[in-house]
Amino acid sequence: MPENHSNDLRDVAFRKIGRNLVNFQLFERALKLIIVQGNLQGYASELAKLHRDKAKDTDRKPLGWLVEDFFKTVYSSHSSNDSPATELDEVWMSVSIRIESNKDSIQDRRRQLRELVKERNLLVHQLLANFDPDSAESCEKLIRLLDEQVDRLELQYRPLMHFIGNLRIAQQEILKQFEAELRECAREGDAPNPALQ
Repeated sequence: MPENHSNDLRDVAFRKIGRNLVNFQLFERALKLIIVQGNLQGYASELAKLHRDKAKDTDRKPLGWLVEDFFKTVYSSHSSNDSPATELDEVWMSVSIRIESNKDSIQDRRRQLRELVKERNLLVHQLLANFDPDSAESCEKLIRLLDEQVDRLELQYRPLMHFIGNLRIAQQEILKQFEAELRECAREGDAPNPALQ
């Protein structure tokens, strides 16, 4: 086999390794964002710290744990009507985003995401150890595996990005409504109170 062809295949294989690793990192980042943003509750004075602590804790978790946390967050039965454990004279807030789905769909999605975790671990910890960049056959085999893998990853990544987009839209809408109510309260506060005149 001509050396130029072998070099070209090696370059393609290395690019596809990089592509898949980046895509797995994007997938992991999307899961972290959903976990952190999808369920937050506490008193107003605590929310920023709770958010930082949750983000810090989530950032340290491996992909397999993130998948489990994703299901606990998005498919949980947690109610936004839950109340605080202790009563303070302060605003208590709860924001949670949930997906309603049947048990079979949830189990199927869980299986697919667990398979992606296995594929990512295989890529990072085993697959490349057997890869011979100087062998055209080894390059072709790896390229084929990586292309199949990125297709499966994209099928799971796309819905996460759609979910994040919906989450951001909902957050912006809530913020707009909250700001409008604050403006209305401020206007009412400026108006003279007939009971005091």
